[in-house]
Amino acid sequence: MIEQILDLVSRLPSPGFFITSEVTREGDSLPLGIEIFIQEKLEQIRQGSAVRKFAYQEKEWRIIFTFFPTDRVVDERYALKNKVALRIRKNIRQ
Repeated sequence: MIEQILDLVSRLPSPGFFITSEVTREGDSLPLGIEIFIQEKLEQIRQGSAVRKFAYQEKEWRIIFTFFPTDRVVDERYALKNKVALRIRKNIRQ
């Protein structure tokens, strides 16, 4: 089901943005509201919202969508290297 979700997100029109998807909790049936959720968040961004990371929840599903603008360098706080570094540090401490 995760592949179906990733395929859906990749096919959605999101002019000016590349959207990443991180599934943090899986469900048993395909979530139905992803397209509307992404459209709403794109509209919020167009209206001036500085937030670029949004959590989508439907039944058991929890998916984190991050909207990266395609016309500039990724803001440091959203860089994927931060997530990798945190996981490495966590593993070292254990």
